[in-house]
Amino acid sequence: VRFITKIWHPNISSVTGAICLDILKDQWAAAMTLRTVLLSLQALLAAAEPDDPQDAVVANQYKQNPEMFKQTARLWAHVYAGAPVSSPEYTKKIENLCAMGFDRNAVIVALSSKSWDVETATELLLSN
Repeated sequence: VRFITKIWHPNISSVTGAICLDILKDQWAAAMTLRTVLLSLQALLAAAEPDDPQDAVVANQYKQNPEMFKQTARLWAHVYAGAPVSSPEYTKKIENLCAMGFDRNAVIVALSSKSWDVETATELLLSN
């Protein structure tokens, strides 16, 4: 089980969509139903476990700067899932870097992982 839509969450890989959930790994049982899996996933989305992360960068942002985490998650929901626009400031940073010729997805990942600091995100983009 994995997400095919990109999501910014400590327990879900921002790259592969892999989910860090006990019932999908260690506690899997043949008697599990799809309903059980979906309810567990819903609970994980509502209450992240940053101390058992699938994505360490996201977990660090979640713990160090919860407001930035929320804004980043909202932006990813807007960009990748069609949610309403959430942060004009973040959107402007994305547009500015895209205007320099960088790939939009690469820009979003770089800014998200570098705490929306344009200078360090640009360095990351140029190093790839």
